[in-house]
Amino acid sequence: MKRHGCRTALLGAALLLGACGGSSEVGGGDTPQDPDPTPAPLTRYDMANGCYALQAVDSGEYALRDEEGGYIAAAGDVAAATPLFMKPTALGKYFLYSDNETMLAVRGAAALGETRMLVGSVADPCAEADWTVLERGDAQFTLYSELADRYLAVNEESGLFELATEPFDFAFAAARGCVPFPEIALDVQGQTFKGRGVDQPVLGFAEVHAHASATTFLGGGHYGQPFHKYGVTEALGDCSVQHGPNGILDLVGNLMGGESVNPLAAHDTQGWPTFVDWPNRNSLMHEGMYYRWIERAYMAGMRIMVNDLVENQVLCALQSVVDVANALDINVSDIVHNLTELVVPPRCNEMESSIEQIQYMHDLEDYIDAQSGGPGKGWFRIVESPQEARSIINEGKLAVVLGIEISHIFNCQVIKVGGLTPDINGCDKTEIDTQLDRLYNLGVRQMFPLHEFDNSLGGNGIFDGLILNVGNFVDTLGFWETYTCPDQPYFFDAGADMTTSLPIDSLNPLVDLLTNLTQGLVPLYPTGKQCNSRWFTDLGRYAMERLMDKKIIIEVDHMDLKMKTQLLDMAEEHSPAYPLVSTHGGHGGISMEQARRLLADGGLLYPAKGNGIKYNEQRELLRTVKSPDYLFAMGYGADMNGLAHQSPPRGSDAEPVQYPFTLFSGTGWGPQFDGLQPLVFEQSAVPEGGRYFDINSEGLAQYGMIADWVEAVRIEGGEQAITDLYNSAELYLQMWERTVNR
Repeated sequence: MKRHGCRTALLGAALLLGACGGSSEVGGGDTPQDPDPTPAPLTRYDMANGCYALQAVDSGEYALRDEEGGYIAAAGDVAAATPLFMKPTALGKYFLYSDNETMLAVRGAAALGETRMLVGSVADPCAEADWTVLERGDAQFTLYSELADRYLAVNEESGLFELATEPFDFAFAAARGCVPFPEIALDVQGQTFKGRGVDQPVLGFAEVHAHASATTFLGGGHYGQPFHKYGVTEALGDCSVQHGPNGILDLVGNLMGGESVNPLAAHDTQGWPTFVDWPNRNSLMHEGMYYRWIERAYMAGMRIMVNDLVENQVLCALQSVVDVANALDINVSDIVHNLTELVVPPRCNEMESSIEQIQYMHDLEDYIDAQSGGPGKGWFRIVESPQEARSIINEGKLAVVLGIEISHIFNCQVIKVGGLTPDINGCDKTEIDTQLDRLYNLGVRQMFPLHEFDNSLGGNGIFDGLILNVGNFVDTLGFWETYTCPDQPYFFDAGADMTTSLPIDSLNPLVDLLTNLTQGLVPLYPTGKQCNSRWFTDLGRYAMERLMDKKIIIEVDHMDLKMKTQLLDMAEEHSPAYPLVSTHGGHGGISMEQARRLLADGGLLYPAKGNGIKYNEQRELLRTVKSPDYLFAMGYGADMNGLAHQSPPRGSDAEPVQYPFTLFSGTGWGPQFDGLQPLVFEQSAVPEGGRYFDINSEGLAQYGMIADWVEAVRIEGGEQAITDLYNSAELYLQMWERTVNR
């Protein structure tokens, strides 16, 4: 893990510039270099991302940085003071970022028990520079260091800034000349829209399958975070700690992320500010949903985002083998050859990992609140009901719904024993009830009964004929048992061609590991697309009825094709029929008849998001089975951060997206957008590193390019496509209301 401490050098009573992990390059965000002064703050949240001079109330003097990086209360007015950019690290906590790109910080010797401890400067984000601002009344504040357990103060004789055991009063005066803290820019001109009343249909699109919480996904194999309290240089820095030199230890990413399987592939590990090799549309184990990229998508009109808590115990354990080898400086193959069983670390338990991610989502909400000026002021709001979502969207904010997508839902792992005795189930009815209540009470409202592998409830939908089948063996001690998928019209194709033997490559540590784990046993399968012959168990049927009793939004994706029909049958036994949803490509197949029933029962089908061309092809196909009884719309499920490749480039024959482009006005934007402020989107960029993202040539490399994708949808499908897309949040809410208002 990266150390968040400052290396410091002492010079007399002051602190020289130090460094503490990460980079000190400055990125402008969207804050101008010298904006108009902001009002003096009245609360400890008001100063977020503002430019101020720090004033000692007793003397009236302002803080001035000296040549050695220390601070003294010696400036007689604001113009002579050192301007400080107030970058929130959390609610009420800040870096005081100076115009020379350093931060006011406690001295490294503070822990030595000195009676007089001065402060100085550090060059890089760390705990020494993290200050809690506390209100003292009458627009006065005190600054407290949790690290030193001391308050920022001014020596009454020398005027030097020091640390004290008692609070000291400061004021913040609006200033000019700040250098903004490094940040990803939105590259948007204008403000996004609000609603027209809680009793009016919402305008906006729905993303129904995201994984913003996948920061600990696969036991830490995923690198990067949607936010870090110390900023973008820490959230999107260098992945070599996780992925090794040149990325060669990115086992899962190398296995599943490229155009071909190469577990020993290499990549440039540096993120901010150059982003040479990541994020990109095939980079599966690097962060693609940094909060500013999500914000750019929100600015483009995203009003619903379903965040699915996710974990994969098998891949997590496999990645942990690599982590151990990396930490102990042992060759991965040496561990593989001596491994007799796959030990599952506690961090890989799917339910517990998911529960931890719920807290992470609330931390993300709080962090965005901190950037926006205080609790509840952020644009990112977690909701637990359609009514709450409508209210949030009407305020012009993003409603975030918590879902869960794991194989061991409710701890229902299954161990197969070759049909000689009943399966060994990891759950029973009591455990299902207990874990369902637990998830519901924590705010989870959308659930996948199945994911990548078979479980106690039934069989997963097959879409990969090798890697996941081996994973199913590792997870359940049994390979998939299959039947030939039926020959019928499909919305999403069913099944996969099964690989009947593992490739032989003694130099490939992944193959060595998988061969060892399966003892060389791989079954023979018939030719042709194979589907999973494991369907709903008695426990599975019980769980579905409990989900419906709890009014949970139920996902059909990742179920076997036959199971989807079984679940539709169960849903239609209710009056009215219980709505079901497909959010990201079927996974296991969806026939045209199943798609028709999904829509006829008041559910929805939003595909995994292809490029603008593919989206419009799928939208037109879905229109052929739409229900006359319900609103028609189609959002998407990007599945970013979830081991899913993102949409490809536009193609040389396609009309390119022209930068900058304008949303909400012009050709293709119908009457429902009348009166909205047009937004101009520049090309998403990190100019500090010379990185410019182009959807025409590279596809969807990161989540901020959803805005670019919207423009591609408009180019391909015109006004009808835009109407169907921007009705998708309303349709999602109507589906949710049909689910809960029964």
